[in-house]
Amino acid sequence: MHLDSGTDRHRYTPAVFVSVVIRSYLRPAALLQLVSRLRQQRYPHFEVVILEQSNDARLVQQIEALGDPRIRVVVKNPTNPPAARNEAIRHCKGDVILLIDDDDLPLGDDWIERHVKNYEDPSCMGVVGRLVADPTRMRAPRFPRVARHFAMRFTMFKDTMALAHNTLRKEGIDFLIGSNASVRRSLLDRIGGWDEGIPMNEEQSFAIKFARQRRPGEKFVFDPTALMWRRTNVPGGLGRRSGNDWHLRELEARLFYYQHVVGHYFERRYRTLRPLFWLRGMEQVVVWIWDADNSHRTFGERVRASVEVFTRLSDVLRFDRFPESAVRRVTRWD
Repeated sequence: MHLDSGTDRHRYTPAVFVSVVIRSYLRPAALLQLVSRLRQQRYPHFEVVILEQSNDARLVQQIEALGDPRIRVVVKNPTNPPAARNEAIRHCKGDVILLIDDDDLPLGDDWIERHVKNYEDPSCMGVVGRLVADPTRMRAPRFPRVARHFAMRFTMFKDTMALAHNTLRKEGIDFLIGSNASVRRSLLDRIGGWDEGIPMNEEQSFAIKFARQRRPGEKFVFDPTALMWRRTNVPGGLGRRSGNDWHLRELEARLFYYQHVVGHYFERRYRTLRPLFWLRGMEQVVVWIWDADNSHRTFGERVRASVEVFTRLSDVLRFDRFPESAVRRVTRWD
C-alpha cells in the first residue's frame, strides 16, 4: 500500500487481502458494535470472520441481515481461546490475519490500513498496535523511550511485559498480543498455530515457535498508529474477572501456562526453577489485582485477594479447572 501524504487519496499496490478475526462468546451488543466499526474501515480489501460460540441464532441473523458480503459468521460450540482462534483462522482467506477481541473497538477508519502498511516491508511478519484505555484521554507514557526499551519483551520466566500503550514505534519485539495484532498467513502456514488449551498468556506459544524458526531478518513490530480501544468489564466472555475466586483462577491459569508452555519449550529451565515460577506467578497476580483492570473492586477486596494469593497456593496447585487433556500443539493446519 502507498499512502500519498500530500492528499487524502490512498493507493493500495499491491492489494493485500486482510482477514479480520473475531472470537465471540456471549457478547452480542459488543460484537454488533465492533462489526459496525469494521464496516466503516476504508481499506478496500478485507473480510471479517466471526467465530460465534454463543448458540445465539438471533445474533447470527442480525449480522447476516446486514447483507455485507465481507462478513462471515462461523458457528461453533464454545472452546478455549487459542483453539477458537485457530478454528477461525482455518476459515480465513487473507494474506494477513488481523486479530481483535469482541469487547474491543478499533479507533479510526484507518485501523486496517495502518496494519497493512507495515507489510510493505517483506521482513515484517507480524504487527502489534497501540492499546488505548480511554479514547477521550489518550495519554503518552511519561518516559516513552524507557517504555519502548522494556516493551514487548519476554522475561526469564517467558512471561511478558507488553506496555502496548506506548507511542513510539519498536521493531524486533518478542511477541504478538491477542488483540490488535496481525500476522502474515505465510508464517502461520510455516510454523503452525497457537497451542490450544492454554488459559493464560495463550499467545506466547506462537511467539516462542517464531523465535526458534525465524528466518534471517524476519521480525515482529509495534506500530502505535494502529489504535484500538481496549475495553474491560464488558459483560459476557469468559468471565475472567467474575466469581468469588477470580484471583485464584488467575493464579491457577498463570501456573498452568508456566507448566504447559514454558515447561514444554524450556523444560530444563522450568524443572530447575519451578518454585521460582510459583513465586513469579503469585507476584504477577498481585500486580494484576492492583491494576486498572480491577479498579472497580474495593480496597478491601483487593487486600483480601492479595493475601489469599500467598496463603492459598497449596489449594491452587490442587485445582483442576483447566484440563491437561485440552492441551494440543498445533504444528500444522489440519
